[in-house]
Amino acid sequence: MSNPFDDLEAETAESPNVEDDEETVETAFVDEESVESEDAKDAGSVESTPAESGPAFEYDAVRQRPLYARGETWDAFEKKLRTTITPTLAREDVVDEETREIHDAVLRLATEEPERIAELVLEARRKE
Repeated sequence: MSNPFDDLEAETAESPNVEDDEETVETAFVDEESVESEDAKDAGSVESTPAESGPAFEYDAVRQRPLYARGETWDAFEKKLRTTITPTLAREDVVDEETREIHDAVLRLATEEPERIAELVLEARRKE
């Protein structure tokens, strides 16, 4: 089976003008961010709350990879996201959570409890 994301690399390589435009935009964004950061340091900034700080990391810091899960697993995850995770964040005034932050947290949790991951895989195999 081929990788469904292979064509993304081919499209990027075929359209160099888009990359040039993106680099210009990214550079301008980074420069603005640097200026804002320096201004905050000069002003003796006070620690911001999670609601004020924005995403924990920028999009360019991510490594995008597909995750493969059964439909009912995705549905259960999305339900928990809507009914538990998002409301918990909202109680802390975080209403602009990014999907990348949620996915990163899920993977960090899996990294912290690798034995539990192995248990779940074994449990699923025993049921089949």
